[in-house]
Amino acid sequence: MRKKTSARSNASRTPWVHLGACMLLIACAAQPPGLRELPELPAEFAQNLAIAHTAPVLMTKPAPGAALSQSPSSPAPAAAARACTAVYDGYVVYPITVCYPPSELSSTLQLSSAAETPPTARAPAISPPRFFKLSAHPLVSIAFPWLCTVRGGPWYGHVEGKQFCNSNPNIRGWTAEILGAPEPVVVTWSGTLNDVPPPLQLAAISETTEICTCCSGFTCPNGSCAPSPQACGNGGPPAAAPRR
Repeated sequence: MRKKTSARSNASRTPWVHLGACMLLIACAAQPPGLRELPELPAEFAQNLAIAHTAPVLMTKPAPGAALSQSPSSPAPAAAARACTAVYDGYVVYPITVCYPPSELSSTLQLSSAAETPPTARAPAISPPRFFKLSAHPLVSIAFPWLCTVRGGPWYGHVEGKQFCNSNPNIRGWTAEILGAPEPVVVTWSGTLNDVPPPLQLAAISETTEICTCCSGFTCPNGSCAPSPQACGNGGPPAAAPRR
């Protein structure tokens, strides 16, 4: 009786085993040959992946940088009259990963490195994209890996360094907004412009403007600070037009 029961059990499992094998064969057949041969996305590029808000992709989302802090042993800085925000624009280099879900269009992809574009006079050299597959991720099935591209740029970057009242004026809160992916990639840090965290590189940026506000009192039209509009002197607000 045990032999018959075991035989029946094995017989009942056989269709499911065959079905599972067929599913794997179908999954492999549906994948582009180039995708199956791609290496797995390295952990350094996969650790910051998150779902995009405006596109059905996984993409690089850097963790927020450390907040501004003052050392308890250091003397408190003198109160600054103004707090300024320096604005920079230009080219930055940063590895951005974008992973796309399986699609019927995957079979049409040319999964070979793009030809390197010669550099221009204003921009650094463009690095060719690198291709990987992503299967070791909670949102990704091993049988249906996602296609990932890793591009280093250069990208257009908008960088702002903000001072804060009652804080060390030499330490700013920096935000770099990198454009080029389905959504902007934002990198933050504190300190000086040269304290930019790797792997971000400010390849070719220049200051475009600086916006200042008074920490107390009134901001005069010429940018200076005064306790009241009347104290701005010749740089005060223009006189009101006479009524007719």
